Amino acid sequence: MARRDVAAAVRRALAAGTTLHRWAGQQPGRREFTGRGAAYGVALGGARVVVRHARHGGLLAPLLGDVFLGRPRFYREAALAHRLAGGGVRTPAVVAGVRYRAGPGHRADVATEWIDGADMVELFYGARPPAGAAREAALAAVGHLVRRLHDLGLVHPDLQLRNLALSGAAAAPEAWLLDVDTCRPMRGAAARERARNLARLYRSWAKWNRLREPRLTEHDRALFAAAYLEGTPGGPGA
Repeated sequence: MARRDVAAAVRRALAAGTTLHRWAGQQPGRREFTGRGAAYGVALGGARVVVRHARHGGLLAPLLGDVFLGRPRFYREAALAHRLAGGGVRTPAVVAGVRYRAGPGHRADVATEWIDGADMVELFYGARPPAGAAREAALAAVGHLVRRLHDLGLVHPDLQLRNLALSGAAAAPEAWLLDVDTCRPMRGAAARERARNLARLYRSWAKWNRLREPRLTEHDRALFAAAYLEGTPGGPGA
């Protein structure tokens, strides 16, 4: 699956006898992102994209690794990204997906739009974390984003700092939700689902404070929570 403006470039990469992810990892000037395996920021045809290799997380990771059964998840990710964007949740669009046979299953690579920004780990645990009004604006943008996701009746089971990114001007940043292929509708009571999803985020928050240093404080959490409770200005949660 490929968007028209990148289809020829995808075909050329695969014709070289490699996978899209391996091809991206060999490109000069690539940018490497860490997460669930390496991902690469490269130029693909006329688009700037991030190419990642699909891998299982959680309990399935040690059992299946990067082998999937059924329809490739990048089709679902593309549909979810379109739905989220239509509901006011910014997320990178899927521009290409490639499936490779692996016995009764398959492996897959996915290319999504490259967002000029930084995830919350890069931003808050980097050399120059935002301060003052810029810090408050970043936390408010993320709080509004997560609230809009929940107002759409969806949760992100892997809601963590690496999957929340910010771009644009420091005074008015734009928040983005990443790796949305696992997003699912809420099951059962909405209040319980929201609370569980927020608890997932706060566990990631605490983990990074342990791994690096306590950069995200209780005051920061209060700012995020206040924005979440406020809802998105002008949106259905307001």
